[in-house]
Amino acid sequence: MYRIIVLTLLFFGLVGCSDNADQSKSERITVTIQMFEGPESEAMIPTVKYWNKNYAEKTGIYVKTTSLKRVGYFGKLEMQLISGAENVDIIHPFSLHLGKIREHLEPLGQYLSDKDIMTSPDGKKLSLKSFLPIALETVKSDDGKIYMLPKDMSEVLLFYRKDLIPVPPATWEEYVETAKKFTKTFNSASPTKYGAVMQGKYEMWSFCAALENLWPYGARMLNEKQDGTKFNNSAAVKGFKVFEELAKNNVFPPGAVNAEHPEVSAIIQKGEVAMAIMWSAFYQDLIDKDKSPNVYDKFEIAPPPGVIQEDGTLKRCMYVQTINLALNKKSKNKKAAMKFMTWVTMGEGAEIYAKGEGDSPGGSSPVYQVWKDDHILDIYPKILPWVEKYGKTPPPHPQITDMILMGSGWLQKIMAGEITAEEAAKGYHKEVTEFLE
Repeated sequence: MYRIIVLTLLFFGLVGCSDNADQSKSERITVTIQMFEGPESEAMIPTVKYWNKNYAEKTGIYVKTTSLKRVGYFGKLEMQLISGAENVDIIHPFSLHLGKIREHLEPLGQYLSDKDIMTSPDGKKLSLKSFLPIALETVKSDDGKIYMLPKDMSEVLLFYRKDLIPVPPATWEEYVETAKKFTKTFNSASPTKYGAVMQGKYEMWSFCAALENLWPYGARMLNEKQDGTKFNNSAAVKGFKVFEELAKNNVFPPGAVNAEHPEVSAIIQKGEVAMAIMWSAFYQDLIDKDKSPNVYDKFEIAPPPGVIQEDGTLKRCMYVQTINLALNKKSKNKKAAMKFMTWVTMGEGAEIYAKGEGDSPGGSSPVYQVWKDDHILDIYPKILPWVEKYGKTPPPHPQITDMILMGSGWLQKIMAGEITAEEAAKGYHKEVTEFLE
């Protein structure tokens, strides 16, 4: 009888051990991060790989990446959030989309004050102060709360032919005159066919780039109460006049009015233009001899031109936006997801993400540690003082993406020579004001 009891206890003891082992395995949390296809998701793959190899067992948090097609991603993301999807923990939105999707995101304040979450698995303390101030500004909502953590940062720069233009134009007036000088139809002796190029396609990013011109003239997207625009004034007209003058003098290549990033890139790489208003991400391709054999050694970058103010100072505005990681409010793994999010945006994960792996170019992590290190990317230390001095981002309004898209429509009409600057300022103001009402 005693022997039966002992065997029975041993049996259930073994079963108990087996159950505990299975339970231990089941305690591992899988966090899913969803991004859109492209260099950003490619840079995240080696970053997640590093986490899973070095910290998954230690933290009990395993990270899985997934991605959706880039085209239409944000529409899909918005519908995904509205439907209450729980299968994605971390999402990948632009800062401009914060107002539109805020109600579906988890406010991060309580997690950012958690000492465990703000301590990297390697033991280092994490801090929001590691971010460039302008990057942190892009993820703060109008209610003062933080709903996203910056993972990539993009800027719009002036690209110019250093072999033709010794000193880049400092003002928009100088930019117009320089563009004319290097346009064949205006100057038959010009070594380039066109003086300048920027994208004019009816999409948000066209007007985002144009804001670098409108802001320093004094144009604002919203009034003080944020319930109407301030574009129906002389400041907006002056800003739009620059594009009207460029279009009138055939400074832009004919395809610019319907071009976006790929088309503008191709025009620059052909050697057809002397200057361009273009995204910083293009720089690495431009200086690559294999990708840009015609011009790889001919271009330099500068901050965007500015406007002389009444006191004689020069005011420049550099458009800055971020691509972020945010916490799905419906996630079942919020704390675990935040543990990874803080590491990948503020900790060593930011540096791993920025460096990339193999042919992956890496991402533009907006932290000082990355931006001061020219061994990661030599463009960062060059742009850093411009970003700190001139960086500006649109206001965090729920309808800001709609307002920007409307602005792109009026900009495109100017570039096509269909309307004047006065008509654009008046029309844009009316359209947005009626929309907000």
